[in-house]
Amino acid sequence: MSNATKALSSISATATKLSGPIIYNAKVAGNIAKQVYIREGMAPPSGAQIEAAKESVLKFSKAARSASTWKNISKEQVLGVGLVAAEAYAFFMVGEIVGRRNLIGYDVKSADSHHAHH
Repeated sequence: MSNATKALSSISATATKLSGPIIYNAKVAGNIAKQVYIREGMAPPSGAQIEAAKESVLKFSKAARSASTWKNISKEQVLGVGLVAAEAYAFFMVGEIVGRRNLIGYDVKSADSHHAHH
């Protein structure tokens, strides 16, 4: 057997082993989402709600272009926006740390050590 065939066989075997748990977890997540959807009384937005949201965005974008809008912002509004931005940044950073599986930096091997294994 060639190396490519062995690798493909290994990938296929791994995918077969993982397909059962993945399908099971997807079904569990779907059922939980369905229960939350029902319990919270959630529903997709109606056409009127979509139109109202569109109008709200258009109104906001027109107001944002006006200099008088920016002159009338209070200190509390600025602090509130800053707090929300800091919170979003903190969640982003936690996601980065979880994704890296490391608190500081990525675990990058040097080019010399990478070529030594081949």
